[in-house]
Amino acid sequence: MENNIQMIQADTFRHLHHLEVLQLGRNAIRQIEVGAFNGLASLNTLELFDNWLTVIPSGAFEYLSKLRELWLRNNPIESIPSYAFNRVPSLMRLDLGELKKLEYISEGAFEGLYNLKYLNLGMCNIKDMPNLTPLVGLEELEMSGNNFPEIKPGSFHGLKSLKKLWIMNSQINLIERNAFDDLTALVELNLAHNNLSSLPHDLFAPLRYLVELHLHHNPWDCDCDILWLSWWLREYIPTNSTCCGRCHAPLHMRGRFLVEVDQTSFQCSAPFIMDAPMDLNISEGRVAELKCRTPSMSSVRWLLPNGTVLSHASSHPRISVLNDGTLNFSHVLLTDTGVYTCMVTNVAGNSNASAYLNVSTAELNTSNYSFFTTVTVETTEISPED
Repeated sequence: MENNIQMIQADTFRHLHHLEVLQLGRNAIRQIEVGAFNGLASLNTLELFDNWLTVIPSGAFEYLSKLRELWLRNNPIESIPSYAFNRVPSLMRLDLGELKKLEYISEGAFEGLYNLKYLNLGMCNIKDMPNLTPLVGLEELEMSGNNFPEIKPGSFHGLKSLKKLWIMNSQINLIERNAFDDLTALVELNLAHNNLSSLPHDLFAPLRYLVELHLHHNPWDCDCDILWLSWWLREYIPTNSTCCGRCHAPLHMRGRFLVEVDQTSFQCSAPFIMDAPMDLNISEGRVAELKCRTPSMSSVRWLLPNGTVLSHASSHPRISVLNDGTLNFSHVLLTDTGVYTCMVTNVAGNSNASAYLNVSTAELNTSNYSFFTTVTVETTEISPED
């Protein structure tokens, strides 16, 4: 390291067949020729951090069949193209942190990295979550120091093995309902130093193994929408009350820990269904939707005629709950006929709305069809002891 090397030519290391670690960090490398690492059949770790590379030297990675770690941190790399690392599918750790000139990450940038366990994309000025679906074995993801105003459902699609996720200091002001539903193996989540003021009801419900959570240094609004989080923290993170931040508003509650907030401070109302589902006559095989639009901070589940309850995280071959609460059928069957109930929940209670779906074998004229929708509101009585 620190030899002011500017270029790596082909076959430079061709006789070093047993070399396992190659440290080329902190130089001035601008170009790496195709074939530069020929002969390094035993190479396990390649360090190229703190150089002047502007492109990923994909062609140079040929024949590095045993490479486990690749460090490209702090290079002026401008884009990550499709299949940038497909020549090194053995990679387990990839450090792409501090790529401050990065402007574009292709949809297929991480194709082939099915063995990757750790990925660092921190401080890369990323504004949209890249496609991480190919990383089926990923266990640790560092995304801190970027600029994500929102985290949407599907952002972590396919990351069923992810155990640790760090997204600190990334300007996040909104996390949408169901955004973490794919992260069923998550153990540690760090959302500290962002602009979060509230979180959707039951956001962490799918995270059954979560034991370490950091929410501090966010401007939390301590109102009715925060009560579920306060209860959840006391129930599931009882040993670390300081992990999860303090109230920023209203003024009379500023400085209180989130875990200290309770229902005696507020008069809360059950959720309101703004767009209730309506009865529907439809032919077999067609796409169908039953609406159920609700406030974004509430949770939505659907009760099917057979007693099954579906949420956004549920796995069903034809029926899914969209992020806005809509129940979507990719194609309806005759057996789908029945009453469907949208169940909306917040800390104060439940609101239910039911509609009848009638599936027929022939096209029906629905111009004179009457719609009947039942909406019920159930308010949870909260005892003083709770």
